[in-house]
Amino acid sequence: MKKCFVLLLALMLLLTALPSLADGRERPEDKKVVTTDDVIGAETVFKKFDTKFYDEPSEQPGTVVRLDYTTSAYGNEQPAWVNVYLPYGYDENGTERYNIIYFFSGTNETQDSFIGDPKAKNALDNMIEVGVTDPFIMVFPCYYYDYDSRAINMTAFSTQEIPNEILPLVESTYRTYAETADAAGFIASRNHRAFAGFSRGCYACWHQFFNNLPYAKWFMPFSANISAADEMSLEMPVEEQMQMLHDALAAQADYKDDFFIYAACGGKRDMMYDVNAALISAMVADTENFSYGTDSSKNNLYYSLSNELHQTLMSRFYLYNAFDVVFK
Repeated sequence: MKKCFVLLLALMLLLTALPSLADGRERPEDKKVVTTDDVIGAETVFKKFDTKFYDEPSEQPGTVVRLDYTTSAYGNEQPAWVNVYLPYGYDENGTERYNIIYFFSGTNETQDSFIGDPKAKNALDNMIEVGVTDPFIMVFPCYYYDYDSRAINMTAFSTQEIPNEILPLVESTYRTYAETADAAGFIASRNHRAFAGFSRGCYACWHQFFNNLPYAKWFMPFSANISAADEMSLEMPVEEQMQMLHDALAAQADYKDDFFIYAACGGKRDMMYDVNAALISAMVADTENFSYGTDSSKNNLYYSLSNELHQTLMSRFYLYNAFDVVFK
């Protein structure tokens, strides 16, 4: 009996002496890696993470909070709100600062559509926990100013609501790298800010590039082409899309050499595959304005091409790939 007690005590001491077994988990190997070199005239790489690991609840879960405000970007004042993802350990009384991503969901979706899916939130939690990326804050606005009628005014959204209302509200409330929640503070901290979006949200992301390049270095447009401000269109010729990019760079010339676009799309099962690949191909060929590769010190464009469907939830895969470059 005494021998059994001694063995049990030794086992307990051994377990308490190995905190690493309980304190942290290792990042699993990428489940599948797809490399393509015949779509855009350059190599693309897509790494699909282990869904059995990343889609399950994390041991270090972040929180999602709602932030209400009033917008006057569309005429009369009206109520509006965003969801804000805060990483595990976020302390409102602390001193740590965080990178921030503004993410726009797809057609007919709301502030809840991506982050409200447990798989998406678990993926963010797990990616932070195992060190895929540093902890970050993620904000989920909605570009429908009247959701019932699905009304969009992308010009007002991009030039008024985002820079004048949402950014100041969020970044005066939470600890980002902006020392002041105004234009000067956003410009000084642009290396720590990203815009991302999927499908129609990708269209919104492109318009942040057109209007808010001084405020962000990183852009992650997923699964859509570029469209005019009035409405999303699959029919706009690539030449017109490229002209919009050239015009945006000319209008924001102080930042034309300091940005990075990490684009992504599904494969042939994604309804945006053809128009998206055509746009990225044209950008790759435009070596005067774009340099293709993953070294953000000398490149400003990369593309990840998956075999996934056209679904906003796929953005968790694209973020996983983008974090190899974004904020590094």
